[in-house]
Amino acid sequence: MEDWVDIDFGGEAGVLEFSGPDAVRFLNGQVTQDVRKVMGSEQVLPSCVTDAKGKLQFRVWIAEGDAEAVLVFCRSEMILDLETRLTRYLIADDVEVKDRSGDVSIADFGAVEMDERERIEKGIPKWGAELTEGMLPPEAGLDATDISYNKGCYIGQEVISRIKSAGKVNRRLMKLSAGSTGELKDTEGKVCGEVTSASGGVALGYIKRVAEGRELFLDGNRIDVL
Repeated sequence: MEDWVDIDFGGEAGVLEFSGPDAVRFLNGQVTQDVRKVMGSEQVLPSCVTDAKGKLQFRVWIAEGDAEAVLVFCRSEMILDLETRLTRYLIADDVEVKDRSGDVSIADFGAVEMDERERIEKGIPKWGAELTEGMLPPEAGLDATDISYNKGCYIGQEVISRIKSAGKVNRRLMKLSAGSTGELKDTEGKVCGEVTSASGGVALGYIKRVAEGRELFLDGNRIDVL
């Protein structure tokens, strides 16, 4: 699975296990992905956890665990904050939450390690580079991989749906021909984007919607959209 790479975790992943009769329904109201898709399917699906304004808080991966439990993988240093965020809304639901970090390995679910060049060439966004807390998931193209528009309500769903209806965001992640990171400027010297990752002459970066189609430069060098 192209988006299922442990490089995005910065090492071994943290894992939360949600079990009980209401686990799937509860999580469906908390994340952007349709949790029902992983049950009985052996799929591992990427998803976002967003706030009420549709802004990214965490990127996670969801898989089915033992006894119809749901496993939620995230970066290990975020596990406590993720548990706090998700269980904040756990009130009358029949759900048990356990931290399974160290007990369950991402390798058991087909995780593969890839180098930086391969990640960039495949257009996979990385936390701390292309993905940061407070951004809108569709800016990084996560609407194509992490978001279900058919499953019903979740926190931030109204804003995410409005973005889809409008068909545009203020900036968008693109693959570029660049050898380093930094600010992108147009012919007038105005900042119109940013290169966030680069390796071997290939890069990922954000271009502002108002600058799409313009000539782009990084440190005086012409940058092309690939």
